[in-house]
Amino acid sequence: MTIRARVLAVAAVLTLAVSASALAQASAPAQQSGATGIQVQKLADGVWAATPSNGANVGWFLLGDGVVAVDSGGDAAAANEILQKIAETTGNKPVRILVLTHSHADHSGGARAFAAAGARVICQESIAGPIISFVAQAATDPKDPLAGKSNLRPVVESISERAILVDGIHNVQIYFLGAAHTKGDLVVYLATEKILYAGDVALNGRLPFMQSPDVDPAGWARVLEALSHVPVDKMVPGHGEIGAKTGLADSHAYVKRVEELSRKFMQQGLQDEAIEVQIRAPENKIENVPITDSHIANVKAAVKAMREKETRRTTTPAGAPARTPTPK
Repeated sequence: MTIRARVLAVAAVLTLAVSASALAQASAPAQQSGATGIQVQKLADGVWAATPSNGANVGWFLLGDGVVAVDSGGDAAAANEILQKIAETTGNKPVRILVLTHSHADHSGGARAFAAAGARVICQESIAGPIISFVAQAATDPKDPLAGKSNLRPVVESISERAILVDGIHNVQIYFLGAAHTKGDLVVYLATEKILYAGDVALNGRLPFMQSPDVDPAGWARVLEALSHVPVDKMVPGHGEIGAKTGLADSHAYVKRVEELSRKFMQQGLQDEAIEVQIRAPENKIENVPITDSHIANVKAAVKAMREKETRRTTTPAGAPARTPTPK
């Protein structure tokens, strides 16, 4: 089965899960609390999202007798701020699980505070090594969340392809649809509420960041194509407005067009200086996207990633395992 067929099959599974659910509930109106500091929104009964003072958007929801959090803020202070809001909104229910959508610091920097609170950490298997190294490292600063907790052994659980968590009421689906923004992107889908935690795979009102060293432009376009078939009422993007889902289509259109342009420039053998000139040509402009430094850097980075992938493909001996993680 091709990668495209696999991700579309995963999308079909998600759609069927929603159609089969007899527990579908109308999403509650978004509610916002707090005039300063972290801004919390209630997206549905038992489902929240927020923008911390440091780091990317985060979220949390009830599952069983505890809470599942998605991303941790950029550092321990932001994580403690999030944990406080979780306690306030859930009646002090314990955080059992922290899902990291990927390893970038603005999403994972607060993971040690969640581990100190007793949460086990879930991430994609390709980034499990760096995550466990970070979470389980010895506490040398007395202000470190894990300081004084030498008996605590943080647990990191890795996902190869998917995990589904159910409690008789909620249906939580965690998927790796292939390398995209990074090699280890996870998305979290609440099937009952039709809410998607997209991480940096999809943003609202912002250009996708395509300059990660492990970005996969073609894979990113495939992931967003798969997600376009999933019924989503509300989205929590990694960055940008919480709740709006327009970023799914906007991010897809942008990433797909950058991938097409980058493939053309790579095949033409253009170097960075020539790429910047060609980006400004009328036929290469993207509708509603100004020629900014960020856009130019995205295209250059995508060309570089494609060249490196092509080099690996042509130099990997026949029969050798692929180095780029893909769904099995």
